[in-house]
This record gives sequence, C-alpha cells and structure tokens, in this order.
Amino acid sequence: MNIAAPAWLSRLRPTPVVDDTTRAWIRDVHDWALSQQDDLRPLDQAKLVMPIRDHFPAEVQDPNGAAVATFESIRQHAGFGSVPMQLVPAGTGARFPSQPSEAEPLVLEYDPRLWTNRQALVAQLARDLAAWWVFTRPQPAPAQQGNEAHVAELVAVWMGFGIFMANTAFIARVGGCGKCAGPAMDRSASLGRPEIAYALACFCRDQGIAPREARYFLEAPLKGLFRQARRLS
Repeated sequence: MNIAAPAWLSRLRPTPVVDDTTRAWIRDVHDWALSQQDDLRPLDQAKLVMPIRDHFPAEVQDPNGAAVATFESIRQHAGFGSVPMQLVPAGTGARFPSQPSEAEPLVLEYDPRLWTNRQALVAQLARDLAAWWVFTRPQPAPAQQGNEAHVAELVAVWMGFGIFMANTAFIARVGGCGKCAGPAMDRSASLGRPEIAYALACFCRDQGIAPREARYFLEAPLKGLFRQARRLS
C-alpha cells in the first residue's frame, strides 16, 4: 500500500544545489568539452589540483615573482607548458592568438592585488587559460554566446582547478568599514558556488577521485553544498 508523504515532510527536504535545467546544461558543456579536447589539453586525463606545496612549490616574496611562479605551476597542471605565453600586470594588454608562437605568444593579465589571496589568483589565471582554450575550439559550447565566462569557469573546473574555483566563486570586495577598508582582493566570478560545487562533484566522479580529497580543501560553507552535489552528480 502506498502512503503519501505528509506535505510538511517535503518542506524539510533540502533544495537541490542547482535546478534540473542548469545541471543539464553543465553536463552538455562537459560533453562538448570532451568532444573538443586535443593532445594539448586532454581533459579526460586531468588531475585534481590542490592548494598544497607539492602543487605550488615556488617560494617567492614579491607580488610579481609570486604571480609568475604561480602561473608557471598552473600552466604545467593545465597541460599548457609547451604553449608560448606571458603573464603581465593588469592594464598592460592581454592577447589571445588562436595559435600562439614565440613571435606572438598568448598574453594574460593578472591583478597584483590578488597576491594576498593566492586561491583567487589561481582561479583567475586558470579561468583565463580556459577562456583561451574555449576561444580556440572549432565548435562553440552549448549556449556559449553571452555565457563565455560561465563556460570558461566550467572548463577550468574540468582542467582540475575546481577547488580554487569553488572557494572563490562569489563576487565580493574586501573592505567596507573604516578599519578594514582595502583594495579588491577577490576575483569576479560568473558562476555561483552551487554550480561550481556541482561541476566539481561531476569531475571527481568522472575521474575516480574520492570526494574527501576535494572536500578537505573546500571552505566550510561549501562542504555541505559539495556533499549534496555529489548525490546529484
């Protein structure tokens, strides 16, 4: 005999971290990315990048040196070590050639103020590398027009940088009171934490990564989101 659940019980059930339509779109973008991969960026071989010294070993004190060293680690983890590219301070001028060369390298900008928030710096640079990769694909991603930044953030997760993308997936400014006011030290994100948590959960599932490996490095508000996303992935 089937007994209907009382109405109050449904109100106690957690709301999915992302709705069905968004989950379907994220999966569609993932399938697209896999269909567009090449030897330079084999997404199905990506590893989970973590905020540990083994993954970012350089010890540098000055902001520019720290940014360049961090970028070099990101390049290697992303599989772009052989691509001619440069990192310059914001305002210098970024360049996105479809086929970078020594004469015309890929040039990315970074905000020197992010030096004090290394995870945001990693997320920004990983997203920009992913944006270049998306730009060079022969076919656009599903619903890419007008959502280029969203697609790039998802691709950055599937390149292995999901922990950094999730921990910095909000738009915020440091400062606001007289004593703690300061410059912006957070990246501007396009996707929210629920969407990034879901994409990260899918990445861990597909790559056979134990959820605890990613969850350990997630900020406290994200741990529950990630656990719920894992059930939906």
